[in-house]
Amino acid sequence: MANLMGATLTRRGALTRIAASGMALLIGTWIGSARAQAPSGNGGALPHETGSDPLGKSLGYTDQATHVDKSKYPTYKAGQMCDKCRFFKGSAGQKYGPCQIFVGKDVSAEGWCVSFAAK
Repeated sequence: MANLMGATLTRRGALTRIAASGMALLIGTWIGSARAQAPSGNGGALPHETGSDPLGKSLGYTDQATHVDKSKYPTYKAGQMCDKCRFFKGSAGQKYGPCQIFVGKDVSAEGWCVSFAAK
């Protein structure tokens, strides 16, 4: 037992506090992620994914599917685009929209990455 600021702290108490802190961290992360996916005050526009960040590079993201290097990404098939992917959450006719893969960023409806999964 330790005496912490006049209160006795037991092992059970310490574990309870650690667990509560961990849950608070997880809930805070979940809320932050939900806010990143939610439409912002500027008409729902999030920053655009450019493919230059580590996630974009690792997934071969390009904002124009017609520019995919087919020798580097042999899984690409003509006609695959973000607006036809199940992870794309933009509305029909939208040029950019949110993606479940690129949380907090909008992707081009005409873009592509290796995570493409047809709707």
